[in-house]
Amino acid sequence: MENNNVIRIGIAEDQAIYRQGLQNLLNSFEGVKVVFAVENGQELIDKLQHQKVDVVFLDYRMPVLNGLETVRRIRKFEKKLKILIISMYDDNVFVEQTIESGANGYLSKDDNPDEIERAVFSCMETGYYLSDRTSKMLISKLMVNGKIKPQIENQIIDFTPFELQVLQMICKEFTTQEIADTTFKSRRTIEGARTLMMQKVGARNVVGLVMYAVKHNLVNEEVSE
Repeated sequence: MENNNVIRIGIAEDQAIYRQGLQNLLNSFEGVKVVFAVENGQELIDKLQHQKVDVVFLDYRMPVLNGLETVRRIRKFEKKLKILIISMYDDNVFVEQTIESGANGYLSKDDNPDEIERAVFSCMETGYYLSDRTSKMLISKLMVNGKIKPQIENQIIDFTPFELQVLQMICKEFTTQEIADTTFKSRRTIEGARTLMMQKVGARNVVGLVMYAVKHNLVNEEVSE
């Protein structure tokens, strides 16, 4: 009998070595199982007709059917499936195109195992995954424009005035040192405030904290312009 708590994964990646390596890595995570791994987007779509999965990893560049076109076709018949695009590209324009196509997030092929594991569970918990490298301003823009609608619990957290000040600056892409200099605090104090806010919200990374701030209108309008 299959464990219903296991996160089932599908992979579409044309490079055999990377495909096998990703499959082995994902299967090593507790509570995760790769159900199938195929070579292109069309094969993935065919598999989805009779094999149910929770999350799929799609390579951006594949023969027959590339990643973004595969996402668009999947969304015509499957709205709830979590889709992660994997690519060597890593700029804001690409990330925005990925989200606009209907994907739930992206990963760089250079990301480490912890980041990949975080992506799987973040997608299942909030509906989206974006890395700490992703522009905070871009995240705010995508959320305000309705392109990202994370499934964050509708709970209001009581932040201290100092935490709110730090949160505003995080959303405006201030570095830790810049926040420390502006608030006349140490880097350790800023890092501690950030960690505590992430714990309060239940965010796995800073991006989750930014998403929470935008969803609950804790970000000034100028951040999202």
